[in-house]
Amino acid sequence: MPRPATDKRERLADAALDLAYRRGFERASIADIAEHAGVASGSVYYYFKTKDDVGQAVVDRLSERYLSVMETWRDLPTPEDRLVALLGLYLDDLDAVRSFGCPLGSVCAELGKHSPALGAAAGQVFSALIDWAAGEFAQLGYADAAARARATHLIAVIQGAAALSNALNSAEPLEREAAHLERWIRRSGD
Repeated sequence: MPRPATDKRERLADAALDLAYRRGFERASIADIAEHAGVASGSVYYYFKTKDDVGQAVVDRLSERYLSVMETWRDLPTPEDRLVALLGLYLDDLDAVRSFGCPLGSVCAELGKHSPALGAAAGQVFSALIDWAAGEFAQLGYADAAARARATHLIAVIQGAAALSNALNSAEPLEREAAHLERWIRRSGD
């Protein structure tokens, strides 16, 4: 039985996201995306008329993935646990981070090289992550401005550690900074 058309579109978007992360958005041709998704190359144009349309699908998938994972953290008992879960997101994917950088940071940069509008759209995923983290810090009793500053610091440090782990091809910067950030987060609730 053939797969539904929406499945094909989702597979193409997932393939485009994976290739943008691992190879770079510009280097991922329509034929590469189709092959990676297991669909005929010509059918890509049925779903995506332009490379910018593919880029928007990448942004949409990236957003869905991060919003979905943030939703799962809602079940954790404390803001500290939820913030530490964010660190786990990076650590759980350490080999890929070491090889290709942070999926979010790398794909945002790649899309920004192709189109400032796509880069800005992808950057909204970072904004959502910072907003989420600020809400968690606010639950710990921080005023709005302080909560936002702490959230921005958290994301900036973990992103920087991911970039260093990638550049140095070493897990150590990410592991060290994640441990440091966890101690900082745990002290935030005191």
